[in-house]
Amino acid sequence: MISGPLLLISSAFLHALWNALAKSSKDKESFLFLTIMLSGLFTLATFIPVPGWHLPQGKALYIAIASGVFEGLYFIALSKALRSGALGTSYAIMRGGAMILVWIISILFLGEVAAGIHYFGAFVILLGLLTINTLELKKLSGTGLDEGTLWSLVSAAFIAAYHLCYHQALLENAEPRSLFFISMMVSLPFLFWGIRKKPWLRLKLAAAERNGVVVLTSMAAAASFLIFLHGLRVSAPGFAISLRNTSIFFAVLFSFLLKENLTRMQIFGAIGIGFGAVLLSL
Repeated sequence: MISGPLLLISSAFLHALWNALAKSSKDKESFLFLTIMLSGLFTLATFIPVPGWHLPQGKALYIAIASGVFEGLYFIALSKALRSGALGTSYAIMRGGAMILVWIISILFLGEVAAGIHYFGAFVILLGLLTINTLELKKLSGTGLDEGTLWSLVSAAFIAAYHLCYHQALLENAEPRSLFFISMMVSLPFLFWGIRKKPWLRLKLAAAERNGVVVLTSMAAAASFLIFLHGLRVSAPGFAISLRNTSIFFAVLFSFLLKENLTRMQIFGAIGIGFGAVLLSL
């Protein structure tokens, strides 16, 4: 049987992959809508041969809906972050910031216990975030942070929120695939709002231009989330999101493949966040 840590690392690679594919798209909002819609349909198809499957019930259903709302808000912020900034830096800010938030909430309210190495890991992540944004922090003025950094930080808050919702729904015995399906379907109206100007034309063009890539991205996204939910089922939320966020390493690699210009400080910062994630998972 594959262990929880290996599942989470596999999920990390797939998550960085589908984010890189989304970053390479021209119309990111339309591409994300198609990706998430197909991800939900792929997940639904896995239920067809399973007799007696059912959607989350009672409290788990309400939590699943809440996770979908946070996912939808995250996808809107994600499209803006990917449009405004490089994949390597945006991804590191989003995942690193979410990691810190989840650990704080997990320790204060969910009974997780942190050792000295975990606090050191959190410090390394914060240091990495500051390193990535050295130039932006130097340029702070009345206009504040640049748009890419701002949307990445907003994304981090929504990522933390839906991760915690997922964990609580699983504690209520929600089945991972049905939980993911509900969350994706609830998030779709938010994504559709993001393409509210000539939506059908934009969706048609996105599907025609990159149909094979859309399908590949949808499969990677669905596999990433489903593997993560199975890993989360057997792991504490702080540990799970920390190990899953080793995807920051992969995101920096994909950033190079996309020929994005990253400064040395940004590369060091992203690697530092990934290293901090490993420390938090110990």
